[in-house]
Amino acid sequence: MKLKTHLLAALLAPVLSVQPASAALTPEQKQEIEQLVADYLQQNPEVVINAIQAWRQQQEAAEAELLKQTIGELRKEVEHAGSPVWGNPKGKTVIVEFSDYNCPYCKRVFPEVAKLVEDDGDIRIVMKELPVLGPGSEYAAKAALAANKQGKYEAFHKLMMTSGARVSRDGVNAVARKAGLDLERMKKDMESPEVEQELQRNQLWAERLGITGTPAFVIGDEMIPGAIDGKSMKRLVEAAREKKGK
Repeated sequence: MKLKTHLLAALLAPVLSVQPASAALTPEQKQEIEQLVADYLQQNPEVVINAIQAWRQQQEAAEAELLKQTIGELRKEVEHAGSPVWGNPKGKTVIVEFSDYNCPYCKRVFPEVAKLVEDDGDIRIVMKELPVLGPGSEYAAKAALAANKQGKYEAFHKLMMTSGARVSRDGVNAVARKAGLDLERMKKDMESPEVEQELQRNQLWAERLGITGTPAFVIGDEMIPGAIDGKSMKRLVEAAREKKGK
């Protein structure tokens, strides 16, 4: 309907421009003009197709520009925020990952991410905990952020991704013990305002980026929804570095 309105306005503009500013069209005149437009469109359907294509291109360009701006804002934010980090904490190449411990695709892609980090040596993974798959996910995400307060996020994260532990309170607590966390301190920190604020920020970023599931990655100026293979990830990293070096 919005497209039809724009199209009619564009087609009617030359006709209406010849009307005096004070002259209002009568119902009969409006009907006549509408019929002329309908006849024209029926005889020239390519006008509609071209208008739709042009409108879609404009929409896609606007959405791409907005996404680019949002990614730029996110990259500035992660440089200063206290989100968990693993890999090289001083790495100049930053990958932002939105993840859920209940997500099988997150666990499937983890070895690819870990291998890239190991092989490269200059990659910093900034984690955005995004618990979208139920209470177990939320408990695990809060535990991960609490582990970060004890300086044990990477150990906890790797165990959660590789141990096959159930994403339940008992399963998460068992992983926390294995990672060397102080369990009582972890439970206390899980309820801290900082942890809740981090989860809220992550949700807002996900909404702004159009992320509806996990995993999702931001590499350079690209947002990649879903799991990707190691070769594609490496290619995106190289592209981001090349662009940054220009």
